[in-house]
Amino acid sequence: MALKSFAAALSAIIFLLAPPLCAQENAKTDEVYELILKAVPVLEELGQDGLAAFNDPKGDFVYKDAYVFVIDCATMTMAAHPVKQLVGSDLSNSRDKNPDPAKVKQHGKEMCQLSRQPNGGWLEYWWNKPGSDEVARKIGFVIGVQGTSYALSSTIYDNDTDIAKLNASLE
Repeated sequence: MALKSFAAALSAIIFLLAPPLCAQENAKTDEVYELILKAVPVLEELGQDGLAAFNDPKGDFVYKDAYVFVIDCATMTMAAHPVKQLVGSDLSNSRDKNPDPAKVKQHGKEMCQLSRQPNGGWLEYWWNKPGSDEVARKIGFVIGVQGTSYALSSTIYDNDTDIAKLNASLE
């Protein structure tokens, strides 16, 4: 019950405090990928000092309904996010909201595993839509930042895109 309340509260926070993150125009997978590639050099060059760039809800790393967030995979915490209330969140036991209980997964851990691949990777998970109890499929790209424990990710709601095809395009 506590996780369900947390998810509802999180959706409400995102909806109320960060309207730019809930933009009507939907980003596409190629735009998410480009947004992440634009973000990598910031943390490669600045390390921890670059995290502030990802906390700005009106900054360079928010585009349409997509935004870049940073996970510290060494501590399994949210290192940077444009919704500042999420910075520092513990992701070690975060589970998605898949409507099939047999398919629920720990998407934070999956993101960190994928970030270790040389070209990053795409994943899918289920999450509440902002400001709603409706659960929908999200897809996202994640990549590790060389020389750090950081993983950069951006996700979008998408019911149709084939994750296997996206991952094959990275090889």
